[in-house]
Formats: sequence, structure tokens, C-alpha cells
Amino acid sequence: MTANATLPTFGRSLPLVFAAASVRLLVPLIVLPLMAVRVGSAEFGRLGFILVWSGLLSLMVECGFLASATRLVVLADAPQRRLIAQRVFTARCVMSLTVVPLAFAAVLWAQPGASPAPVAEAAGIAALACALGWPANWYLQGRHLLARWARVELVAYGLFIALCFVFAHSVVAYVALQWALSSVLAITGWCWLRLDVVDAADRPEPRMRLWAPAELMPGLRLGLTMLPVSLAGAAYSFALPASASHHLPKAELGAYFMADRWVRALLSAADPVFSVVYPRIVALFETGARAALRYAARWAVAGVLAGGLVLMTGALAWPHLAALAAERFANLDLPRLRTVLAVLGWLLPLLLGWKFIGYWMLGSGRFDNAYRHCAMAGGVVGVAGALFLVQGSGAVGLAWVAIAAEGVVIVTALIGIALTLGVGVRRRAR
Repeated sequence: MTANATLPTFGRSLPLVFAAASVRLLVPLIVLPLMAVRVGSAEFGRLGFILVWSGLLSLMVECGFLASATRLVVLADAPQRRLIAQRVFTARCVMSLTVVPLAFAAVLWAQPGASPAPVAEAAGIAALACALGWPANWYLQGRHLLARWARVELVAYGLFIALCFVFAHSVVAYVALQWALSSVLAITGWCWLRLDVVDAADRPEPRMRLWAPAELMPGLRLGLTMLPVSLAGAAYSFALPASASHHLPKAELGAYFMADRWVRALLSAADPVFSVVYPRIVALFETGARAALRYAARWAVAGVLAGGLVLMTGALAWPHLAALAAERFANLDLPRLRTVLAVLGWLLPLLLGWKFIGYWMLGSGRFDNAYRHCAMAGGVVGVAGALFLVQGSGAVGLAWVAIAAEGVVIVTALIGIALTLGVGVRRRAR
């Protein structure tokens, strides 16, 4: 039986996953505006600084395994999955140590002398980065368990939102609640992973040991091949505002962070589709690269159309949404938000279309070099633009840098695909 034959249907996979994504969508659309009103623009900029840097440093802990380990899990048997889990766990334990000095360096570099409590801020960034980087979604996605996992997320995020309304009246309270949520999800996910591996094993092991020092170097090699891709890819979301935080005023940083979170929330609404489609792309490579490409291309066209529709709907609905927000969230700078959103909104059709082709490249394994190069090229453009090109243009300039970086990614990837295919043709000709 092929791996493709065992895939769950969309009808069973998507409803619960979409429900969980809808609850997650409430965090940037409702909770973050609420925090902006409660703490004011300066403190919200500080919260954005903490969340941006913790999200960026969490990629060091995640270590690229969502890209590199997921595709291995799709076709692995129980003993192989056990070995992959040990490698990921051991490597992440070591990589978690790297975020502590990096968090302190980020605070000292980005806000020299400006933070009222630099030690507490750096500690909060490091703790939250570890919690955000530890989830076992790479395994759950590869094993097609995200639909069942969505029930856990529904409860966890629902409780998180309710607690934010009651207790999140300061930056410290919100960060603590976010850390608690992420930690619970990470611990629960790894417990689920252990149960799944043990249940599927031919000889069940009552105690599966995840810490395996002998697997550290293989685990690091597995993750570090895609870590540069993850870090570079974060340029469009985390690295841009993190780099710009050195010179961007707090109000501008807060405006960009708010607009970016809204756009990313809309993009994350499509994550259930990506999480279900990607294993299918990997499985279709058993049939052939062209079959996988045709499948990915159909989804890419649908993604571009869906992103364009959302963009147009948002533009038409903005006057009504702005009027409602003006009544509920008086502290929001709506004109500035509107200007930034008008630029960042173009990420919707770009990313909702392009990510399917990116997953095709990643699922093949043949285009790993091209995938790395395109993500790194976009990351260089994004970080360089944030550091040197937006000092006088503020949040709007930073939004244009994000669009330019994504354009560089797409163009570089297409060139890489063409070069890789050309090399293959020449080799066969010989």
C-alpha cells in the first residue's frame, strides 16, 4: 500500500483544523487590539518587540525540523519515526541553550539603554522562544494527526483568549499567558508523539527514551540543513521588525506589528490546507514529480484567487471596520494602520499561491538547494532593507521591504528550479 492510499480525506481532516485556525485567528484580530488599548502605544510597541524577537529566536529551537523532519515522517515506519523523534528531541535540547545569550544580545542591541528592565525582558524573550520552538507539529503533520490535535488547540486557545480578557492588563501578564499556552501545547504534543510511536511499534516499549546523546549530531545535521531556510523565511514576519527595532520609533513598530499580525493571521487561516496538502505532495512523488507539480499548481492557482478575493474584500470592508474599531479601540492609529495594510495586503495572493510551489520543491528533496537559496536571498533583502532602507520611511517602508523580499524569493526559486532541471537534463544526455 502506498503512503498516498493511507491519507485521510479532506472531509475528515479539514473541519476541525479550520475550527482551531479560526480560534487562533481571534488572537491577532481581537486580543492584540485589546492589549493596544489597555497598555498604550509605547507599551504595545514593547510587547511587539518581545513577541517579534521571541518568535524569531524560536526558530533556533525549532531548528528547521518542520521542513526537514516532516517529509521523513510521512513515509517512515514506527522504528524510523522513533529514531527521528530522538534526534529532534536531543537536538532541540541543545539548541534551546542558544536562545539565552541571543535574547540578551537582542535587548542590548535593539534598545540600548532604553529598556526599563533589560534582564527581565531578555529572560521573557528566551523563555517564550523556547516554548514557541518546541511543538511537535512536524510529527503530527507528517502522521496526519492534526485533525485530532485541533481539539486540543481549540480548548487551549479558547482558554488563553478568555484568560487574556480577564488578566492581561500588562505586557508581563500577556507574555506569561502566552508562555503558559505554548508550553502546554508543546508538552502535550510530545506526549502524544510518544504514545503514537509506542502504539505503532511491533514491540511496544513502555518507556520510550527521547533523550539520546548518540543521536545529537545526526539530529543537528537533519535540522541545520533547513534552519537557514527557516531563519531567512522569517525575514518577512519576524526578522524585518526585529532588525528595524534598532531605529524604528515604538509607535511605528507597534503599527507595523499590528498590521503584520493581521495579515499573518489571515495567511494562517490557510495553514490547515497547507498541512493537509503537503503530505499529499510528498506521497505523490511516488507517482512522479509531474503529478506532484500538477497537484501543487492547481492549489497555487486557487491560492492566488483566494488571496486576491480576501484583499479586495478587505479594501471594500475597511470603512465599515474602521468605524467599528474607532468606537471600540480609540487608541488605535487607524489611518497609519490602513496605509501599512494597503501594502502588506499584497502578501495574501503572493504567499497563498507561492507556498504550494514551495512545498512542492521541499517535498521533492531534489530542489533543496534551490529552496535554501531562494529563502536566504529573500532574507538578505528583507534584513538589509529593514536595517538600511526604512529609517526615514517608517512602517510603510518596512511593509514595502516585506513585499520586495517575497518577490526576490519567488524569482530566485524559479531560477533555481530551472537550473536544477537543466543540470538533470545535461546529466541524462551524457
